[in-house]
Amino acid sequence: MRNDNEYHNAPPDSLTRDIGRRVRVLRAERGWSQEVLAELAGLHRNYIGHVERGEIHVSVVQLARIAEAFGLRPGVLIDGQSSVEMSTSAKQ
Repeated sequence: MRNDNEYHNAPPDSLTRDIGRRVRVLRAERGWSQEVLAELAGLHRNYIGHVERGEIHVSVVQLARIAEAFGLRPGVLIDGQSSVEMSTSAKQ
């Protein structure tokens, strides 16, 4: 059985890397430093760096906190689609 440190430091997979890229792009689009995002999300700036580099698996709670800092729903960080895009594609 894995302990928490082994889980959080597991090798990155494509979803982990994709989430990290989306966080980095959204942060850069807003002109925020990692420190600003971390403060808004109530997380440590090192944690944000690990997320952006795809070095850790983000928990649902932490993902929700990051999404809330951006004013987005957590699913946007997972699939990269806004709620508008989701509703448009759902009609097709």
